[in-house]
Amino acid sequence: MISRILIVRYSALGDVVLATSVLDPLRARHPEAQIEWVTDPLYAPLLEGLPHLAAVHRLEKGAAAAVLLRDRLARRFDLAIDLQNKLRSRLIAGAAAPQRITFRRRSAGRALLALFGNDRPLARAHATQLYAEALAPLGITGPGAMRIQLSRTARAVAADALARVKAPAVALAPGARWATKRWPAERFAAVADALAAQGASIVLAGGPGDREAFAAFRAAVKAPVAADLSPLPVDALAAALARVQLLVACDSGPVHIAGAVGTPALSLVGPTSAVRWGPLPPGRALTLGLPCSPCSNHGGDTCPEGHHRCMADLSPERVVAAARELLG
Repeated sequence: MISRILIVRYSALGDVVLATSVLDPLRARHPEAQIEWVTDPLYAPLLEGLPHLAAVHRLEKGAAAAVLLRDRLARRFDLAIDLQNKLRSRLIAGAAAPQRITFRRRSAGRALLALFGNDRPLARAHATQLYAEALAPLGITGPGAMRIQLSRTARAVAADALARVKAPAVALAPGARWATKRWPAERFAAVADALAAQGASIVLAGGPGDREAFAAFRAAVKAPVAADLSPLPVDALAAALARVQLLVACDSGPVHIAGAVGTPALSLVGPTSAVRWGPLPPGRALTLGLPCSPCSNHGGDTCPEGHHRCMADLSPERVVAAARELLG
């Protein structure tokens, strides 16, 4: 009998949010089980307070922190579900429970080829379905909804940040961790100007790592920026995205936060798979569908073909048209 379950997924932001789609089917399969989660301290506020979870454990950076958490959680669970499949996650899951399920993106053969630079993108199904497939040994066949927690404090901070914003509000997130996933911030500015001319309020969204993109956007945009969400903690950012009418973003974490709170997202996808990483309805992915795309599972620093056409050839006019459709 499975009475205590530990889920391990600590990075990155979008992946953690996507992984919450296992909670509904897991709870349906084991309604009496106590479920706990290991994640990065930055993302813990999105999970803490969810009715599905009895506890959220914060994994600090570094090997020493992983060892300490491993020792604290050792032999406390019947089942550990490792959705990260990294050294630290294997360390914790391996000690936590005698029974383990691991999400494996690659077969053993593919993992060997990846060591030699041949890491073919996984593009056959959405990330939430892939996580559900990892739980097939439990009799789970499909994903549930993504779940994040919006605390009263987070909602209050978001309301204050958007106090002067009038609907329809469009949030623009020009940042992304990997250079090849970024669409030029100057083109985001052109989209902002076009939508503002039609009455939309422009909101800037992202995090501390997106400073360069924000600076380039502000230098190019002519429309007023009604609110800047970049200083907000991640749970308040999520609460703010729940209050806007549309998010336009690169393939990045805010896209999946928007999906979890029910806000349509227009995701500009180039080197990665729109099938795997695109937003769920009512959002949509906008991609040029070039023969060389997708070329990467997560993006990179440079285009392997040297031209980066998957993002460079995407025009602001096409993005504006798609945004208008989603705004209705």
